Amino acid sequence: MTGRRSVGFPTKRLKYTVSLRRSRVDDDSAVRPYIGLEQIESSTGRLVGHSPVGRRESLTSTFEPGDVLFGKLRPYLAKAWVARFSGRCTTELLVMQPATVNPRFLRDVCLSPVFVDAVDASAVGSKMPRAEWSFIGGIPIPVPPFDTQCAIVDYLDRETARLDALVAAKERVLGLLAEKRRALITRAVTRGLDPRAPLRDSGIPWLGQIPAHWEVVRLRFLAPGIEQGWSPEAAALQPGLEDWGVLKLNAVNRGHFDEKAAKTLPPDTEPRADLEIRPGNILVTRSNTPLLVGDACFVETTRPRLILSDIIYRLAVRTDAINGRFLVAFLVLPVGRVQIESDARGTSASMVKISQEHIKNWRIPVPPLTEQRSIMVALARETRKLDQLHAATERTITLIKERRAALIAAAVTGHLAVEDRDGDIRKARRMEGSHADR
Repeated sequence: MTGRRSVGFPTKRLKYTVSLRRSRVDDDSAVRPYIGLEQIESSTGRLVGHSPVGRRESLTSTFEPGDVLFGKLRPYLAKAWVARFSGRCTTELLVMQPATVNPRFLRDVCLSPVFVDAVDASAVGSKMPRAEWSFIGGIPIPVPPFDTQCAIVDYLDRETARLDALVAAKERVLGLLAEKRRALITRAVTRGLDPRAPLRDSGIPWLGQIPAHWEVVRLRFLAPGIEQGWSPEAAALQPGLEDWGVLKLNAVNRGHFDEKAAKTLPPDTEPRADLEIRPGNILVTRSNTPLLVGDACFVETTRPRLILSDIIYRLAVRTDAINGRFLVAFLVLPVGRVQIESDARGTSASMVKISQEHIKNWRIPVPPLTEQRSIMVALARETRKLDQLHAATERTITLIKERRAALIAAAVTGHLAVEDRDGDIRKARRMEGSHADR
């Protein structure tokens, strides 16, 4: 058959192309695996895992092979999947049984930005927006002839697989850059900048050798003051520049300070100015998951009127003995976190705490102060290069994902030149010139 370009396809409301499967079970765990929203990858239509038979859920929906599942909770995440087996799923997934559309074509329609944006605009709720079938079912969707649908999904499966492979390759680059950055910092803050410097055993198994002229000092002798903050009742809304705010836990994030992670102090609550965050502060989280507790950051800059919360410590260090940036650089490394994670205590495996006494007993490798400064200057220069590469790679990933979404939208609506099938998968190259392959 010859190729042709369609300028749009006829449409039908979604509810006239599918049947909504409404079966619910209280406990079907003995015979069906379970799918949650977190197990469907955003924007790709791929399943990234499922719970084995035996998982118990209070109320679930059932699905069968060929059904299309679409996430109505936080629909902007664009979660859609074609079932390949019988199972159960969260009731936050709509289960649609296609009647007049190819399941894979319907999946691609549900992943298209126009459809996702329409559903998201109807969602109700600020923290956990949710859309309803009464609206979703009324959305018009493109419905080309069935053989055209099949050809489109064959083309999209191939092209999106190519783009996904590019994303995966770029994400591997991100991983290598992060690994190189971490290795660079680890080497500098545990061995210094001179590879010829003589070494000695630190006496600490997890630290190993350090330069012979360095010391290992307990943090109590470097940071004589540890301050815990205050957590009054506060609104979840991010504070304006004229408002006072209280830091949230995620204001301290892997060595970085996020001034936007704060809650608004009510106007009738008197702020504690003595707890205001200032440039040069060193912050350490007091409570979190085992992998995040004790996270630290050096506050380079900050907006005014932000208050230290009671889940974060502030360290007052001896500036004549330790450089704050050097200290934080060590604490956030895996080698620095060994003692932090071993000190973490809690009644729950998912939430633990560290005490001020724990912090005081942490052991820190300490070069002469001038050497600390030199190390941090060198690290700033070298990590800046890596960070620029990291940012450029992330931008490329964003472009590839934008091309993927645009490709799906153009194909399912008929605005992309595609050859009909007569044994060969249709080809389309209308969107050449994109920067996604960089």
